[in-house]
This record gives sequence, C-alpha cells and structure tokens, in this order.
Amino acid sequence: MTARKLFVTTALPYANGNFHIGHIMEYIQADTWVRAQRMQGNAVNFVGADDAHGAPIMIAAEKAGKTPQQFVADIAAGRKQYLDGFHIAFDNWHNTDAPENHVLAQQIYRDLKAAGFIETRTIEQFFDTEKNMFLPDRFIKGECPRCHAKDQYGDNCEVCSAVYAPTDLINPYSALSGAKPVLKSSEHFFFKLSDPRCVEFLTEWTQDGQHVQPEVANKIKEWFSVRTNPDGTTSEGLGDWDISRDAPYFGIEIPDAPGKYFYVWLDA
Repeated sequence: MTARKLFVTTALPYANGNFHIGHIMEYIQADTWVRAQRMQGNAVNFVGADDAHGAPIMIAAEKAGKTPQQFVADIAAGRKQYLDGFHIAFDNWHNTDAPENHVLAQQIYRDLKAAGFIETRTIEQFFDTEKNMFLPDRFIKGECPRCHAKDQYGDNCEVCSAVYAPTDLINPYSALSGAKPVLKSSEHFFFKLSDPRCVEFLTEWTQDGQHVQPEVANKIKEWFSVRTNPDGTTSEGLGDWDISRDAPYFGIEIPDAPGKYFYVWLDA
C-alpha cells in the first residue's frame, strides 16, 4: 500500500485561558491516531497553535494590565507542561499572531480583492461611547425580544434559543461598561461568498464524492442555492461574509485600510 502524506491539526485553543479537559481529550485522541498512522508507515505533520486574536483577548489583557501580546505570551508559556504531561507530541506548536501569518493573511486578501471577491458596504453597529469602540455581538446584552428573558447576549437567547440581531434586543447595554450603546455607521469589507464562482467551486468540491462523506454532502447541498428543503425549511443560498472589524482591535490589519482589521469569529 502506498504511504500517505497527512496533515493533522486540532481545534486551536483560544489564548484567553489555560487548557481544560476538553482540549486534552481532543489532543490525546488526535495524538493516538497520529501515532497509529506513523506505525503504518505514513508521513504525518501534526501541528497546533494558540488562537491569539480578537476582542475578548484584547479586553482580558486590558483588565490584566498587559498588552495583548504579553497576555497571550503568558498563556502560551503554560501550554508545555500540559502537552508534556500527557505525552502529546505536536511537530509544531505556533501562534496565529506570528509574522508569517500576518503576511499570508494579507496576501490572500490582496489576491481575493484583485479577483473581484471583496466589496465594501456601510453598515450600522452598536458603539460603546464610554469604551470608544464598536461592540461584538457577545459584548451586547439586553432583554430577549421573544421570551423577554433579561441579560441575554446580542446574537441569541440562552433561555428560549431564539436567534436575532443585536438591534432586536430590548433595552440593550454594553457588557463592558454598562452604557447604552448607540448605532453608528462604519464601512466594512465583505467576502462575496455568493459570487457564482464561489458557489460553483464549493458545489463541485463538496459533491464530487472525493472530499466529504455522502451524508455531509447531502446536508451542505442545501446551502448553495435558494430552495425548499425536505423538512420544509428554506435555504437562501450562500451569504456574503463580513470579514472586518474596526480599531481598537487585536488582530491582523487589512492592507490599505487604516483602522480596519480582519474579523475573528470568536467575537461573534
């Protein structure tokens, strides 16, 4: 049998705290599989990294009286004892704030922009006038518009499971300062995921029988076009993705866009 060349990674731990048992369980499982593959003669590159960007880290660092970089470095310094203690052997453990990641992310953006996949739009977001910053969804709280539970997050209710926009909250307030946020306009950058080229590529890649399991292929087929699904729900096709956030922000700067940074999903 021909030897396989495998690239293996795991969910990147967010660099705002030490490992917990869920991290360790995943890494032990992955490490066991990697060792089994190597015993079969396969070549494996097993990598991991600290997920080091985003508003939560920036805010936690501010509370700790540190720069985001120092805060992340202090968290990262505690990783080795856990990995060594459970005999987990990554070939490379890195950091999303590494200089080469900045260069790569910015080049991918430039290539996408040159190909016509990036556009700008003016949107309205909640803004904390005391903290002088736009608020990610999870840093806005208020009363659920459906069940009226208090102190719910800006994207979903943990009591009734309703999903909504932050602007739907009743009596919203900033989870950082307690101040009532105001709506403020900002220019954001969007990746045009709805572009026919994206839809065609993703449809072909996921439906060719080579890359994903049949059950997964059938499920995600619902995402690619406007249609009525077997369960009666409606799929509206792929939506464009807001990839930007405004300063102050801890992340990778968008080229030629002062004060704009690439969005980190954990801020949602």
